[in-house]
Order: sequence, then C-alpha cells, then structure tokens
Amino acid sequence: MPPRVPPPSAPSTSAPKPPPRRPGTGRSHPSYHNAAPSTGKKLLRTTSVVTLTLLLTTPAVLAAALLRPRTRTRRG
Repeated sequence: MPPRVPPPSAPSTSAPKPPPRRPGTGRSHPSYHNAAPSTGKKLLRTTSVVTLTLLLTTPAVLAAALLRPRTRTRRG
C-alpha cells in the first residue's frame, strides 16, 4: 500500500500586498514632461517637424504644378 499524502492546503483568500509606492507620486506612470531633470535653462520654442515640412514642400509642389507643360489640343 502506498504512503498517504496529506491533501493540498486551501488557497489563501487574502490578496498579496502591493509593492510600496514611492513618496510623492500620485500616478502609476511617470509624466514624460517631467522625466528629465530640470537644468534651470529655459527651453527655446522651435518649429515643429510638421510645420517645417509643410513650409519646405508647399512651394516646391506649387512650382511644379505651375511649371508643368500643358497640352494645347482641342477636342471637339
């Protein structure tokens, strides 16, 4: 006859404790705007990449449309 094995214990009903929070953080994720430490220098406002792209490409597209050769055939 095989040896008797005790039955498994019942699962714990209490939830595990969450890890301790760092003091001063009310959110679970860090703010990306405050992720870098402040150096005390005021940041310069620069033109966004989208605006810069539009300023560079719009004149080129308009010039290509205006300088494009047109056909002068009449249909009718």
